[in-house]
Amino acid sequence: MSSSRSVNVLLVPGFFGFGRLGDIDYFAGVRPLLERALLQHGIEARVAEVVTPPTASIRQRAARVLEALSDVARHPGDIHVVGHSTGGLDARLAIAPTASLPTAVQFQDYARLRSVVSIACPHYGTNVSTYFTRPLGRALFRMGARYLAFMLERGRLPLKLLLRLGYFALRLTDPRRRRHGTFDQLYEGLLNDLSDQRRVELCQFLRQIADEQALLFQLTPAGCDLLNACTLEPPLAHGSVVAVAAPPRFKSLLRAVVSLYVQLIYPLYWLLYRLSREKDEALRAQLSAAQLAALDAGLGRRAVGGDSDGIVAALSQVWGRVLHVARADHLDVVGQYGARGEQTWGGDWIPSGSGFDAAQFEALWFAVAAFIAESSNAPSSPPPA
Repeated sequence: MSSSRSVNVLLVPGFFGFGRLGDIDYFAGVRPLLERALLQHGIEARVAEVVTPPTASIRQRAARVLEALSDVARHPGDIHVVGHSTGGLDARLAIAPTASLPTAVQFQDYARLRSVVSIACPHYGTNVSTYFTRPLGRALFRMGARYLAFMLERGRLPLKLLLRLGYFALRLTDPRRRRHGTFDQLYEGLLNDLSDQRRVELCQFLRQIADEQALLFQLTPAGCDLLNACTLEPPLAHGSVVAVAAPPRFKSLLRAVVSLYVQLIYPLYWLLYRLSREKDEALRAQLSAAQLAALDAGLGRRAVGGDSDGIVAALSQVWGRVLHVARADHLDVVGQYGARGEQTWGGDWIPSGSGFDAAQFEALWFAVAAFIAESSNAPSSPPPA
């Protein structure tokens, strides 16, 4: 189908968001898929990504989003914002006309803003942040990031040698390279070419994470409750994609005995999943009947407080219309599910065993594209929640 009009889509990364780090994309494969999906609706999309400070406050991150919106507004066409994880909160605050943000940029094109889509966003907070705002959690978070930065700053040649030896040792377990795992993508996309420029880039990223932890406090349920109470949003269409991952099980760890990465990371996934669950279903009372019906239908059963994508409880991810419910973990939904294609390669960073694949990835982003197309076709009022 030939395109008859154009729209602008701004992608906003979430917690630890980097846009692109080395040869690793945050939104792996999303841009070409979204462009192709919108073309089927007769819409040519200009898709841009905003780079936000990884763990800075939502207010600081929203300022970067507002600046990016100002740049996007130079092009003709409607404007749509898609935020993953914390990026959904950044987007909501950035478009709030009453928000006071640390930037001199003034955005005046609110009439061109047609929709905001959140992907696995903690609209009502996440208990994972509550844990990492406690003294032990904060110390572990800061020490880990600073240690990695120290190794990059001081290690240089010894670190390069260790990386090559470690990668060689991993390859001994699979000499014919029949499996291309997340370690491969991390090494080939980021660590193999550890030039001074790339090393500095990594150090800056890690130092930001260690020094700026305001975001952790703001993502607690109490912090998000205050944000929701104070955010006056313009009248536009809001949609949300909800991700629900498989609960961690010991047999899943046993099945992955051949993968060193899974053996190392699965216990962390187990911890994060347990922390992220809601102890009760109080959030259901804050959602509309239409939202609950769509969520329950997408799951094929009644959504409960224990449903989670490994980082955010499913009930906390609902805002506006429920566009799609994915059987996926928190990073699967942005292309980080281990897919390898001509245009992208996404590592399976959270080894949840969700079974998320290319067909489900396409279905998710085609649902987002359909909502964007509908929002651009709507004359003034947004689609109902």
